[in-house]
Amino acid sequence: MKVDKHEAGAEKRVLTAMVVDSVVLGRVADRWQGEGLFRVRWANIVGRWCVEYFRKYEQAPGADIEGLFASWAEQNEGEPAVDLVDRFLQGLSDEYEDIAEETNSDYMVDVAADLFNATALERMAEAVRGCIDRGDTAAAIDTAARWDKVEMGAGAGVDVLGDPTSIREAFDSKAEPLIKYPGALGAFFGEQLGRDEFVAFTGATGRGKTWWLMDIAWQAVRQKRRVAFFEVGDMSQNQIMRRFMCRAAGHPTKPPYDLQVPKKIIYDPSVGVAEVGYENKVFGGPLTWEQAWAGCEKRLRRRKQPLLRLSVHPNSSINVSGINSVLNVWERGGWVPDVVVIDYADILAKPTGFNGDSRDAINENWKQMRGLSQTRHILLVTATQADANSYTAQTISRSNFSDDRRKNDHVTGMCGINATPEEQEMGVCRLNWTKRREEAYTEGRCVHVAGSLSLGRPHIVSTF
Repeated sequence: MKVDKHEAGAEKRVLTAMVVDSVVLGRVADRWQGEGLFRVRWANIVGRWCVEYFRKYEQAPGADIEGLFASWAEQNEGEPAVDLVDRFLQGLSDEYEDIAEETNSDYMVDVAADLFNATALERMAEAVRGCIDRGDTAAAIDTAARWDKVEMGAGAGVDVLGDPTSIREAFDSKAEPLIKYPGALGAFFGEQLGRDEFVAFTGATGRGKTWWLMDIAWQAVRQKRRVAFFEVGDMSQNQIMRRFMCRAAGHPTKPPYDLQVPKKIIYDPSVGVAEVGYENKVFGGPLTWEQAWAGCEKRLRRRKQPLLRLSVHPNSSINVSGINSVLNVWERGGWVPDVVVIDYADILAKPTGFNGDSRDAINENWKQMRGLSQTRHILLVTATQADANSYTAQTISRSNFSDDRRKNDHVTGMCGINATPEEQEMGVCRLNWTKRREEAYTEGRCVHVAGSLSLGRPHIVSTF
């Protein structure tokens, strides 16, 4: 059986997930049968070890896979598969913990389901062709009729009351968001920044929407999540890179170099405006590329695979399908994101082949973004411009949408960015939820946040 590069890459990604990820392995173990589910023999050998290990210990083998290999290799000296398995395991050596942390479990289950079903269909087709070649049409029909789909991942039927694995996963996925913030801002976001979520920031021009998208990306990277950041029109690659380097180095790229950086924040409802305590920081001049690189090396441990990938496109030159195509290319190289950030939704191109009016095109883009968050099991974060009334509103509400109200229908969370002129002068903003699915919220309840955009940080301290 001929296996092309893309198929071989998928087999290695799925097999790697089985070695390091108990969620993926548990789903595969439930469906494992006969000679195995992979196309190639050596992958089925390793897959069988993983399944047997899980059935005994209820977890993925991780580094223990090397011991399983050593015992098997000793008993099968000269076996052609020994060298193939050895090369595969050498690629994982000393990286089991990092790889496990970076696995998008739900998405890899979907990839595994597609791969296993393709393998099962090929085997069935070969068997049917053999029956036809022998002139046994009845056997060919019977062989085709007995084919069973591998039920895993998206579209699989779930025994709602009788599948403890699915019940446990449903609660585990909500209990552990992908991104956590400290303090009051952490309580504000709660579990909203998790897998399968679609969150958008909304606010008037100049409220720092791009800064907040970059902050989400930065916090995710600091917490060892893989982030795909799509800049789709407002900024060039050099501009967005300078902003990220400002954050990495904690150093301004342009004046002023004498900064008042927030150290504490207190909100007294009787006063009506948050009070901020500052500390003075003085920098000798603008950030240099050498300082930026030193900041990257200091703050983020180097890895075999990047944690943050940036893709920059001119205004209205890429749509959601194009973004998905870029992600497919990266996936073929073994890189699958946990978080996708799109800066920002309002300047995406129209959906491919869409001939409807502009409002319907906007709605379709937002539907497709929601679909992307679901099919890839990622956190998708974007931003949108609020309406003209948002410039004078004390706190924006769900009614402050621009272009099409149906944006609110597709997100799982819409976060407003609010600031009076006085608050902007102090570097303070207020975040509120104008839409939040599954969790209670009140539009008027705000978290007060103080930061320093000169240091690339919209958030340093926060309070309710």
